[in-house]
Amino acid sequence: MGTFFNPVKINIGELKVLKRVIEEMPQKVTKVLLLTRGGNFNNSPERAELRNCLQHYEMQQVDIEISNPTVDDLFSLFNQTKELDFDCIVGIGGGSVLDLSKSLVAIKGMQIENHQQLLTIIEKKYYKNNEQTIPWIGIPTTSGTGSELTCWATIWYEKLGIKLSIDNPSLYAYAAIFDHTLTTSLPVSITVSTTLDALCHATEAYWSNKSNDISRVYAKEAIKRIMQYLELLIQVPSNLEYRREIALASMFAGLAFSNTRTTACHSISYPLTMELGISHGVAASLTLAKVLAINYESIPEKQQLLEAFGHRSFNEIQQWIENVQERAGFATRLVQYKGTHESINRIVENAFTKGRMDNNPVPLTEADVKNILISIYE
Repeated sequence: MGTFFNPVKINIGELKVLKRVIEEMPQKVTKVLLLTRGGNFNNSPERAELRNCLQHYEMQQVDIEISNPTVDDLFSLFNQTKELDFDCIVGIGGGSVLDLSKSLVAIKGMQIENHQQLLTIIEKKYYKNNEQTIPWIGIPTTSGTGSELTCWATIWYEKLGIKLSIDNPSLYAYAAIFDHTLTTSLPVSITVSTTLDALCHATEAYWSNKSNDISRVYAKEAIKRIMQYLELLIQVPSNLEYRREIALASMFAGLAFSNTRTTACHSISYPLTMELGISHGVAASLTLAKVLAINYESIPEKQQLLEAFGHRSFNEIQQWIENVQERAGFATRLVQYKGTHESINRIVENAFTKGRMDNNPVPLTEADVKNILISIYE
């Protein structure tokens, strides 16, 4: 039952398909803003391929070397690009680059004088009235964020340590290009963190209050591939077959949660990241098995979900996640991230993100969240 909608044109193949994708766009493109992950990207084969694809367009490039973009970061990018003339954005990078790409689409051409005004625009969702938005194309270089397939972006407000969302159906990418070879240079730590994020996207999509028959099919496919290939990829990070399977898993997870959004695990993960600096995918996965146990009896087709995990019990799933985290160099207990009982109390207070926590099939109380956090404290 339910309905499913995702308008993004999905291209699974080599980066060079970008040339055809732009040529086929219904609106004529002449000027492209290229947002990249920065670092060594300018010396990479991918940069040369992009230059070839975009050689017939006026192109401006901006490198973004940040994680977890804030209101200040978005305002800085807005100021950096507001005088540039472009009618399409191509974002190539991880979730931060893709989130900033669609965020810039949302506020393009608006009059924004300072950080506070931008904050108000985000909080009051005034960007929804913006008629100057343009199309964008997402090219992920990690396997896990799903940002190329959703119509929302995460922007952090550091002053209060909270997550904000820029969210509008007009922010769906025109197209997404999945080239698994773009992920081969990723270190194991980022590979694991982003893949665990995809695992959470898929699992939370499966049990979400907005779950439907189609999203559950995509979710199961994502979970099966991650459980089959992630450990193999950790052993042989250069293996292209494993990279391709994990990239496809991320795509399926993105399709699943693009219609359902996330739930309690992600809601709790936001203050875990802000308070303790835990990598986002790791933060979300820390509580996955715990929330699964709480939700289990309320999950539709729950046995099929466990089968996707490989008939593992809740404890076995928790052990598998912790083993993967440890093999990638991540800690598995909050005390190892310098968490304290005081910080746990602050995390609990900020763990109830609207649209995420209330999307969980079982309503959680502050006491429930605290018990979950205490169980992974030490």
